[in-house]
Amino acid sequence: MSVAESARLALAWSKIPGLSPRRFWRACEAAGGWREIVGGDPSRWAGVVRSETAARLLARPFDIDVAEEIAATDRSGTRLLTALEGPYPPLLREIPDAPLVLWAAGDVERLALPAVAVVGARAATRYGREVAAQLAGDLALAGVCVVSGMARGIDAAAHAAALGNPGSTIAVLGSGVDVPYPKENSELWKRIGAAGLLLSEHAPGTRPLPAFFPVRNRIIAGMSSGTVVVEAARRSGSLITARLANDFGRDVFAIPGSVHSESSEGCHALLRDGAILCRGAEDVLTELFPSVGIPAGEGAAPGLEGDAARIVAAMAGEDAWDADDLSEATKMPISSLLGILFDLEARGVLRCLPGGLYAVAGRGRA
Repeated sequence: MSVAESARLALAWSKIPGLSPRRFWRACEAAGGWREIVGGDPSRWAGVVRSETAARLLARPFDIDVAEEIAATDRSGTRLLTALEGPYPPLLREIPDAPLVLWAAGDVERLALPAVAVVGARAATRYGREVAAQLAGDLALAGVCVVSGMARGIDAAAHAAALGNPGSTIAVLGSGVDVPYPKENSELWKRIGAAGLLLSEHAPGTRPLPAFFPVRNRIIAGMSSGTVVVEAARRSGSLITARLANDFGRDVFAIPGSVHSESSEGCHALLRDGAILCRGAEDVLTELFPSVGIPAGEGAAPGLEGDAARIVAAMAGEDAWDADDLSEATKMPISSLLGILFDLEARGVLRCLPGGLYAVAGRGRA
């Protein structure tokens, strides 16, 4: 069976009423594989499918009209991926309700890279956006693909910082891949489509609906080795993603924030309940990909502004600096410099080394 036929088959099966992905995979297991369902003995898997209509359609999927979806795919220039064979997020195949079909726009080779989800609040603070950018930029610099949902706030900051780095980024949408949402992220959507990957389980042209987003979160969590929550209030969609990641047996990380910040209440609850403390990309890499390190780079870390960016940029040429040398290099008074150094250390951007020296996280002596 050719890839085109398998794609048409998966698309047809995805339209069968009463046949969830979970039941489809159970039917495949009972039949001995998805190829055995087509033209095989229905008695081997019929007990898994409760609906007689669904069972009849499952046995004769080519009777289902999928012309509209195929035409929409052709018009949009997108690519149809199936969980049956060919390019598809490898870890996503392991979850019980993995979607049978995904539409993709961009570089599908990103699917072969190790992936980490970076998610958080839409109404993010400046601290949250900067931490998300630093984290995502460092992960992508190390060759890890950053997965998120292209929402405003933390998601957008993570995607933007990852672009241009070896791992780059994947955006999982709650609309068709040809429908940017929210509108304010239209330019980001274009950049991800050109230098990363856009994914959706909805056919091209599908408008976003509120119900699509919580369901979309299972794809973000399912295709990632771990999920990092940067900022989240007590009731947040990001906590749904974290719960799903935990259900799938994946690691959950949380970034700490101020005890007075409502934006960090969800993260603190995750940490209380056993999430892994994350102070930066090194914590994620050490836990998930211990053989991967952050290459020494040049210039300021992503997401930093003003004096903080100037300090990190000045540190690019040496592994370790003391405060006096940094003060001379940046022409900043030592009193002002020390406050920024302490803040950058607290945010995981810098490490304090023995002897009062500072190094960019991921560089310098141990």
